[in-house]
Amino acid sequence: MNPITAERKEASLGSFVFRDRIMTILRYAVLICSSLATIFPFLWIVLCAFRDNTQIYTMPFALPDPLILANFPKVFKSANLFNTLLNSFLYASVTVAVVIVLAAMVAFFLSKFLKKQGWLFTYFIAGILIPVQAILIPLFVTTRDLGLINTMQGILIVYIATNLSFAIFVLTGFMRKGVPDEMIEATIIDGCGPIRCFFMVVLPLSQTGIATVATFVFLGVWNEFLFALILLTDPAIRTLNLSIFMLRGQYSSDQGLMSAGVLVLITPAILIYIFFQEKVVQGLTAGAVKG
Repeated sequence: MNPITAERKEASLGSFVFRDRIMTILRYAVLICSSLATIFPFLWIVLCAFRDNTQIYTMPFALPDPLILANFPKVFKSANLFNTLLNSFLYASVTVAVVIVLAAMVAFFLSKFLKKQGWLFTYFIAGILIPVQAILIPLFVTTRDLGLINTMQGILIVYIATNLSFAIFVLTGFMRKGVPDEMIEATIIDGCGPIRCFFMVVLPLSQTGIATVATFVFLGVWNEFLFALILLTDPAIRTLNLSIFMLRGQYSSDQGLMSAGVLVLITPAILIYIFFQEKVVQGLTAGAVKG
């Protein structure tokens, strides 16, 4: 080989390695900055939950000194946290159960019995395109006319209706790819009707997609604030999110107390996502992202 050619190849290879290292460093730098920007608010809430207003305003970035542990028992008493925690869990759990059953049935029909989805599929997923702010006033008027303002039934109906479109969209895509047509046809040939086939074959095969939808719906209802603020005024049926918001004062607020409440609010959501994150990724990649 010509020595000049060899030198050029070596220089080209060295340049390629150098550029590759630079790009790797840049990628890691971006990921680190993104991670810090994501983690910082959580760490800030944790620090503020163990401080009082004086520490927060005078030493915003310092560690708690002394450690204020009274914020947590105080917030449980002030915000009636046990009751509102149970309310939020009830709203989220009931919404998930109803949405999963209804959305799975619709998705089963759309993906397996309606080969050309057309306008019906578009009708079901159109709700994803409509922002909740656009339907807030007509929703309030309708709920008021039906006598469902300030009731558990009313807020549950709203939560179920507003989460159905997303659930149908995800489960339809998942069942189209994740549930083989041949298995359904074989089940029907063996004598199973559509309902029995749905419960015995489709639901077990759709566990990953169902886990994905359940996680997103649960977290969405758990963190929901706007509908609860508009439709719920009775402290006995408020959500945890709304009760913590009510801790603020007109002219000043106890930031440490509110931070303790926020920490209680976000802890279950973080734990649930940690437990189900693998299922969430599998469900999205196996169904909703494909085809």
